[in-house]
Amino acid sequence: MLVQEDEPQMATNPKVVAVDETAGSGKGRTRSPAYPFINLEAAIKRAQEFYDHELRNAASLKIAVKHWGYQEKSSGGLQTTAALISFGLMEDEGSGDKRKLKLTPKAIRMLLDKRPDSSDRAQAIKEFALNPKLHRDLWDKWGNSLPSEDQVRYTLTAEWEPPFNEKTVDAFIKEYKDTISFAKLSESDKFTSEGESNGGHRDGKYVPKVGDFVQWESAGILQFPQPKVVTGISSDGAFAFVEGSPTGLPIYELTKEEGASVPLHFSYKLPDPPSKTNVQEDVFSIAEGRVVIQWPSPLSAESIQDLKDWLKIVERKIARSTQSSEAQTK
Repeated sequence: MLVQEDEPQMATNPKVVAVDETAGSGKGRTRSPAYPFINLEAAIKRAQEFYDHELRNAASLKIAVKHWGYQEKSSGGLQTTAALISFGLMEDEGSGDKRKLKLTPKAIRMLLDKRPDSSDRAQAIKEFALNPKLHRDLWDKWGNSLPSEDQVRYTLTAEWEPPFNEKTVDAFIKEYKDTISFAKLSESDKFTSEGESNGGHRDGKYVPKVGDFVQWESAGILQFPQPKVVTGISSDGAFAFVEGSPTGLPIYELTKEEGASVPLHFSYKLPDPPSKTNVQEDVFSIAEGRVVIQWPSPLSAESIQDLKDWLKIVERKIARSTQSSEAQTK
């Protein structure tokens, strides 16, 4: 894992989560769940640095990382970007050379709130702290009454699904503790089992319910020609299933279409919701954009082998498409 010398050695990027601790050993890799590369206090400082240069404007990724002292394609710059997005401080749009970053409206309000003892700023920081899914899960489990560090380490490496790599778990524990301490979270700052925060929303955002009509926006582009009805929610509350699609959609990318409704002459019966399978997601950031993979958990040994065979086919298809694109440019 590459960590720039001027950065504290905290956790890996919430999107670049593949850490190969066994490279060259002939053994398989163990990938820890997604978690932020830096703690919230450091992330807010990075957000302030971006605001000092760009104010409310968007900036290209290569310009943004330079504001933080990184080279254009450095892993530290990509990891810092992913951490700020994970906390809800930034959002991105586009891909490759056209990828841009900007501060979220909520982050801007927090940065501009210089009032002494501002309750609004304090509340926003608490919500930012619980934005990363893994942070929410641990807060729901233990609140601010963490057990011993040995017990936390055992839970994350032996009982968590997917489990943490033993070589990176301590970095995450430090990042999580630092973030929770900085945010000054109390026992009342919890998310419900359905994944809703105080007031019924996560980070002030819409939480869909079965029967709602929604629009899906990804990378700044609306994905549905017409709103679709929600048919189910994943057991972890992170994904929603819509009519006509077996793939879970990230809830934070959905918005409710208030005016949408089923026509009176149309008889529609909601299908049975998907089974209570936990949907896992891994997001890997590269220079051209984000690569997203979702899979149900747990998987049988046969399904894991099938998945490995399928990934080899995907690898060949990607290689062929790249070779074809290069040939066309010559």
